[in-house]
Amino acid sequence: LCAMHRKKPFSHKQKKEQLKQKRDKKNETEPPVVAPSQTRLQRAFENISENSSGMEDVPVVDVLKVNEQPLPQRPGRNYNPNRYRLHIEQESKEVVEERKHLARTVPIEPLSETVLEVAVEDVYKPGSVLDLPRRPPWDYHMSKAQVEMNEEAAFWQYLKNIYTLHSNDELSFFELNLETWRQLWRVLEISDVILLITDVRHPVLHFSPALYKYVAEELKKHVVLVLNKIDLVPPEVVVAWRHYFLSKFPELDVICFTSYPKLEEGSEAAKEVRLRSRGRKGKRRSAVGPEELFKVIESLYRDRVDLTNWEKKLELKNVHSTQSLVANKASAVVDKEEEEEEEEEEEEEEEEEEEKDRKHPDCMCDKWEVE
Repeated sequence: LCAMHRKKPFSHKQKKEQLKQKRDKKNETEPPVVAPSQTRLQRAFENISENSSGMEDVPVVDVLKVNEQPLPQRPGRNYNPNRYRLHIEQESKEVVEERKHLARTVPIEPLSETVLEVAVEDVYKPGSVLDLPRRPPWDYHMSKAQVEMNEEAAFWQYLKNIYTLHSNDELSFFELNLETWRQLWRVLEISDVILLITDVRHPVLHFSPALYKYVAEELKKHVVLVLNKIDLVPPEVVVAWRHYFLSKFPELDVICFTSYPKLEEGSEAAKEVRLRSRGRKGKRRSAVGPEELFKVIESLYRDRVDLTNWEKKLELKNVHSTQSLVANKASAVVDKEEEEEEEEEEEEEEEEEEEKDRKHPDCMCDKWEVE
């Protein structure tokens, strides 16, 4: 018989060190992942500018890339987390310093309500070169390289038209990353219905007429406008904005939504919320808008899309809401009875204490009453 060697103890720390050495050895053989020096869009810009005339009239734009993410440490992964970074025009130091000086010296004066009123045409100027870029025609017989090359050329032409007809002072910040626009194009093409969620306090700033026209007229799809946070403005403002958008865009469906609805004092719903939130901080109210949105989607796609799961969730939510309302009312009755009993006990104790004070020999209450 051969004597076997006894294994040496191997701690968890040594195991981690061994795995680290294997990874380091593997990384030495494979090149690390590095950020590309320039994107395909930038290369396309250079190629088009070399082969096109009149490009010298287009001003040079410094691009600021926001929210940079660290690159993955694992080699061999073709993944760039900065693919969809926000790309905007970078302002010069002179412009920033001038704005700081104005902020320190010029006093802030409130504007009147009439000045704050803006129309869609004033913000987006539909029909101009400022509309959203269109995806060039494509089909499944084209290769990926051909499709991407056409998209890069069309986007470059879109930027050229903007910076040729408008100066930097006339433009606000807008997305310069082609990958973001590509995602928008593809999402719009594969979607059945488009929901545009806007803040009801300034919905004109969030609703693009060009996007609505592109989806409704070119893609032949329905658009639903969601006026969110209606609890932050008076009901008259919500009704006015709803009427405004329906009059401007007749094919549009408008939904009002809020997660924290305002309730009239003394109503059953207000009592329910007050009872439900008693002693339970952070309790959310039932949202207003999901049922109305479901009815709109049901009227549009009842025969083409299965909505049973959505309908069951809404029914289950209503059942839970009813059950909680009954339970809260029952608990409220019990709490009210307990409060009444406590008040009666406190009154009895006060009367007993007053009676004891009257009968105490040092108490002069009876003598004062006689005098």
